[in-house]
Amino acid sequence: MLDIEKIIETQRTYFAEQHPISINTRLNYLRQLKKTIKEYEALLLEGLALDLGKSSMESYITEVGLLYQHLSEMIWKLPTWAKDETVRTPLYLQPAKSYRRAVAYGNVLIIAPFNYPVLLAFDPLIGAIAGGNTALVGLSPSTPNVNKVIEQIIETVFPSAYVDTYISTKETNQNVLSHRFDKLFFTGSTEVGKIVMQAAAQYLTPVTLELGGKSPAIVTETAHISIAAKRVAWGKWVNNGQTCVAPDYCLVHRSVVDAFITALVATIEKMYGAEPKYSEDYGRIVDEKSWDRLRQLLNQDESFVIYGGDVTHRNRYMSPTLLLANTKDSLASMQEEIFGPILPIVVYDELAEVVSYVQQYERPLAFYPFTRDVKTLKVLMDKIIFGDATVNDTLLHMANSHLPFGGVGFSGMGSYHGKATFDTFTHSSSILKRTNIFDHSLMRAPYSRSKERIIRWFLK
Repeated sequence: MLDIEKIIETQRTYFAEQHPISINTRLNYLRQLKKTIKEYEALLLEGLALDLGKSSMESYITEVGLLYQHLSEMIWKLPTWAKDETVRTPLYLQPAKSYRRAVAYGNVLIIAPFNYPVLLAFDPLIGAIAGGNTALVGLSPSTPNVNKVIEQIIETVFPSAYVDTYISTKETNQNVLSHRFDKLFFTGSTEVGKIVMQAAAQYLTPVTLELGGKSPAIVTETAHISIAAKRVAWGKWVNNGQTCVAPDYCLVHRSVVDAFITALVATIEKMYGAEPKYSEDYGRIVDEKSWDRLRQLLNQDESFVIYGGDVTHRNRYMSPTLLLANTKDSLASMQEEIFGPILPIVVYDELAEVVSYVQQYERPLAFYPFTRDVKTLKVLMDKIIFGDATVNDTLLHMANSHLPFGGVGFSGMGSYHGKATFDTFTHSSSILKRTNIFDHSLMRAPYSRSKERIIRWFLK
């Protein structure tokens, strides 16, 4: 049985003895991590195929390839990002030097989800190591095959006192979260995110929450319909819809809804064939519990189904499924984040309907407006509050490491990717250093009219 208490205490001792972990040491571990992931790449792809039904190409595009890119960037940029940053010192505080220093938090807990188990375990781990922290990484029990490979990689690269793993069952997480950490990083559902935040509050631990929500795609009357259909289809059905930033539903203008549905069906069948169950590129639902939840949604919304709806219990298959509704219809699929291959298409007439419809839900993690009209885009971007957005496409903002990624409100707290990852796993300490060569007493008693005149000249 895993001794969580011992692991945490060992990591706490390691950090106390090793802090500050040198930049060269961090870089060496990051290089070794990249090398080892490459050595285990085939096994990672095999594990993803077994657990999620992912094709090797999809797994490389959405997980392993991005991971290599993020590691390469961190290795290249870390020496610069970790340097003290000199900032301006006002004249009235002279002579002095002011600077900011990125300081490790200490012992970090990372809880990864099932949907992108490789990327979302290693990506925050890269930041934790780059920041000079130790890390305990929780892996989802829903992906046992890929977990074995991740564990092997981490055991090969790191001493367990530096980085260790555990399987994050509900019971184990309750135990782990009862302990004190210096930073928590959680990716998963809003419901569990609240539990993580509650646990963090006990010790006032800083938290980054990467959650989800109902991220809308808006297809306006000026959208390029065939392109919009292709891009929505890819964003929705990659990983079988189990993507936190997948388009959860589409709001489509009435004048183009028929053309959009026709183009969407054509795209689905071009991507996966008329029978997606036979396509090597079409994934599966991760586990029976998730499949059953989606099947229940489908059963409740059966009258709205216009395409798909095919399910097979044996291999947790659910076909790409389209629902068609109006803004006033009540759908079970619109009461929660779908996180699967069901796409409600909701017809609207006026732009104001779009704004009010989206605003009835919590603020989404992602937002996808499709339009060629500048004024329409401005209204949508100004009125709707969201985590991040891709305009005239889906998901791609996540692939740009120069853009911090994160939600707002119920869709998350904090951000990462690129430098934001390093910043997330370090505390920015502000430091002002005075000289002993010269000293003045302007700010010290006894005060005088002359001192006051000088101070008032500076502070105005």
